[in-house]
Amino acid sequence: MKTRIKTFVAAMALGAVPALAAHADYPDRPIKLVVPHGPGGVADTVSRIFADALARELKQPVIVENKAGASTMIGADYVAKAAPDGYTLLMASVTTLSINPFLYPNITYDPKRDFAPVSMVAALPFYLMASPTLGVKNVKELVALARSRPGQLNYSSPGSGTSPHLVGALFASMTGVDTLHVPYKSTASAEVDLNAGRIHFAFTGSGMAPIRSGRVIGLGVTSGERLASMPELPTLKEQGLDLEATVWNGVVAPAGTSPEIVGKLAAALARIARSPDVKEKVQAHGGLTVGNTPAEFKRLIDTEAARWEKVIKEASITVQ
Repeated sequence: MKTRIKTFVAAMALGAVPALAAHADYPDRPIKLVVPHGPGGVADTVSRIFADALARELKQPVIVENKAGASTMIGADYVAKAAPDGYTLLMASVTTLSINPFLYPNITYDPKRDFAPVSMVAALPFYLMASPTLGVKNVKELVALARSRPGQLNYSSPGSGTSPHLVGALFASMTGVDTLHVPYKSTASAEVDLNAGRIHFAFTGSGMAPIRSGRVIGLGVTSGERLASMPELPTLKEQGLDLEATVWNGVVAPAGTSPEIVGKLAAALARIARSPDVKEKVQAHGGLTVGNTPAEFKRLIDTEAARWEKVIKEASITVQ
């Protein structure tokens, strides 16, 4: 009996060697990084910064492929159905993993079932901006004005259910103000009306240029600390409002990808996030680099999902 057990254990050990060895040479061919946004935006730019650095780390090309549309769902669905071999990855966002499941009843992927979290890589905070015609200079003045004019102040977003819309709803909930959401088809068109005073305030991820130009008034930023790229702009926390929110981005692989491959990718991305060169490039676009473990990234996804589900339900936010 003991002999049979020893033989079985030895066979299992021998069988495990090829399984581990199969990943020893990963990657041995180019990797595809799917970005579920169009080219040219901040998310695409940050993705390309990390793709270039990852290629240097892994000594294999990392090819960025844009698959935009349907609130990142087209790209996410594509990667969810890809082979779990580590050669097709997704640059997911808070929208992809922690918001869409509560907005779209017919979503074609399941963030928990279909993906293996690898690492969060970057976070892009929101700038709270006000029209110069509103006459406010900080968060307290905006809240006081909104309370004195219930239902009269409006804020814009690039569409119902987008991150700027949800942050605006969270702001209203936390401050107890009654404001009107005005959805636009693009950030650019909303900014035109903000400059003209037709829109009173907005949360946006691209606020450095309009604030510095004087076209709008910068009231604060939703990061945990001031941005190195715009240190003169205080955080909302500094002004007494404990609202911290970012559009974070992180890499996920198809579910079933081996832990060895996921671990190798996570370690490489963490090194990249700590790189001074990459930090500087991301900061130039108003962002912060973050490198964490697969377990830490999973906890973030779950925590953010609970947070935004609550906001969506309480504000009765729907999309068509």
